[in-house]
Amino acid sequence: MNIKKGLIFSAIFVSAGSLFAQTGNVKKAQTNFQKYFEVKQAGTPQLGTSYINTAKEAIDAAVVHEKTKESAEAWTIYSLVYGNIGADNNNEEQINLAKQAIATAKSLDKDKKQEENIKNSEHNLYAFSFNKGVAAWEKQDFTGAYASFNDALNYMPGDTTLTYYAGIAAVQSQDFQKGLEKYLALIDRKDYSEHKKIVKDIPNLYLSLNDTTNAIKYAGMAAKMYPEDNEIANQNINYNIALGNTTGILDELNSQIAKEPTNKTLYFYLGIAESSLKNSEKALEAYKKAIEIDPSYVDANINAGVTLVNIIKDELSEINADKALTNNQYNTKVNALKEKIKPAEAYFSKVVELESNNESALRGLKSVYDFLQVEDKAKAVQDKLDALKQ
Repeated sequence: MNIKKGLIFSAIFVSAGSLFAQTGNVKKAQTNFQKYFEVKQAGTPQLGTSYINTAKEAIDAAVVHEKTKESAEAWTIYSLVYGNIGADNNNEEQINLAKQAIATAKSLDKDKKQEENIKNSEHNLYAFSFNKGVAAWEKQDFTGAYASFNDALNYMPGDTTLTYYAGIAAVQSQDFQKGLEKYLALIDRKDYSEHKKIVKDIPNLYLSLNDTTNAIKYAGMAAKMYPEDNEIANQNINYNIALGNTTGILDELNSQIAKEPTNKTLYFYLGIAESSLKNSEKALEAYKKAIEIDPSYVDANINAGVTLVNIIKDELSEINADKALTNNQYNTKVNALKEKIKPAEAYFSKVVELESNNESALRGLKSVYDFLQVEDKAKAVQDKLDALKQ
């Protein structure tokens, strides 16, 4: 993912007038800073070097002078000057001085006259931390990127892009809890361009934290937020099936199949859901539909074969339990089962054709040949299974 660098926010003054003292070093610092800012805005910051240096010298003197050391306006200018120097030169020491000055200015600004200028100064700190985060990201220092983006949020609280960048940096550093916290902060911001991706990723983060309850909850929430998004709908179905909530997802699964009738995976999920509900015949039909769409669908072929074998086993148990059957009736019913089981051979054989050492398919074939009493084929499959164990 490419992260865009932010612009360095060079703070500007709210109309000076009564806000800044117009005498002595405070006035000198304010005047020179304004000149520096004007040439910087014009795209020629190098021409402002003498102005910013003069502003620095003047404000250094002002904040230690008896008459102005308790002045909110003096400390505000100090934060602006040092914030810009720090941002221009990527100098963390200067930025830290600006941070301290902002804290001092806020404590002294009882009448809030400097509030807007302090906010402007904080833009420099935001930009410095943001660009520091970008630099860390580009070096794949994701822990450092998170720390910087998170610090920038102190100056731009609630900023959607910044919150998202902090979140993905945390995820990249494998700190899923911090990443989740940032993503959850954006869950109600559907106006944000990355919102769909965020709500889709939240269930994955919960699963990474082994919280299956919330993984299912937020997968469902994402599906409700974006009902027309097939990828999110399928994710919701996948999570519910994988985590055992097959009963609760059956209606949504059938609804999604109606939207995507050629999606083989949905039929496969339907087979799993129906199987969990003991609806073996319906499960088999679902697997057969998936195979119809993709004859080489390995998992669907295996599940279709296993389901059919299990159906035959159940029916054979019923026949064996029926003591009223004559020998001829019994043999007739068993022969019918032998015909019924034959498609399972095809399902398992297809898998072996695609994956010759697939043990599940080989075991399935062995059970079919045993039931059909095809001894040579049963032995050949068993020999292959034995060879795989060596």
